[in-house]
Amino acid sequence: RIDPTLNRFVLLLAGAMGVAPRTARQWADERGLVAAINAGMFRTNRLPVGFAKADGRVVQPSMSADRSVFVFGADSARLLDTSCDAFDASAHENALQSIRMVSCQGRNVWSQQPRMWSTACVAQDGDGKILFLHARSPLSVHDFVDAVRALPLGIVRAMYMEGGPEATLVARGAGEVIERFGSYETGFNENDDNDRAWALPNILGVVPR
Repeated sequence: RIDPTLNRFVLLLAGAMGVAPRTARQWADERGLVAAINAGMFRTNRLPVGFAKADGRVVQPSMSADRSVFVFGADSARLLDTSCDAFDASAHENALQSIRMVSCQGRNVWSQQPRMWSTACVAQDGDGKILFLHARSPLSVHDFVDAVRALPLGIVRAMYMEGGPEATLVARGAGEVIERFGSYETGFNENDDNDRAWALPNILGVVPR
C-alpha cells in the first residue's frame, strides 16, 4: 500500500529508454525503487499495449478500448475509470492505460472464464492510497478480483497489469526485500515450476519523496 503524499511513481519503459529489459529487482536496484510491478502488457516492440506517457512524453499514443488509466505526477496519483472519469492526456505528466478490473461503482467487471493464471495488478483504496497486488496461485481474473475485494483493503478500483510467469512484484523496506513472481498460465505454462524472475521491458516503480 503506497501513500502518494510520501512516495512518487515512475514509469520505466525499456523500449523508449533504449535499454534492455531487466527483472523487476534489477530495475529496482538500478533506479532506487522501493517497490516495482509490471507496467501492463506489451507489444512486440516492447511498448505498452495501451496509452502510455512518461515524464511528459507520449511513448505509446494509441488509446485501446480498456477503461482504466493510472495517472500520476509530482505529488498525486489516481486510478481513473474512463466510463465515469474524464481523461485528458495533456493534463497529466504520466499516464498508463490497461484493463479495468473494478469499476467506479465498485463492481467486478471481469467476466468469468475457464482460463486462469498468476496475476499482478494495481488498485486504489477509499483513502486514495495505491496498492500493488500479486498472487502466484492461479485464479481466473474474475475470482482474483472477488478475492481481493473480500479482503479488508478497502479497494474501490483496480487495473490488470500482467499474468503468468511474468507477473512480478518487488518491495523493500527495513532491510528486507520481497520478490514475488508468477508461474501458471492456461495454455502457456500450466505448472507451478517457475523459479526465476523474468526480464520485463516495462515497470511501474515507487520512489520515496
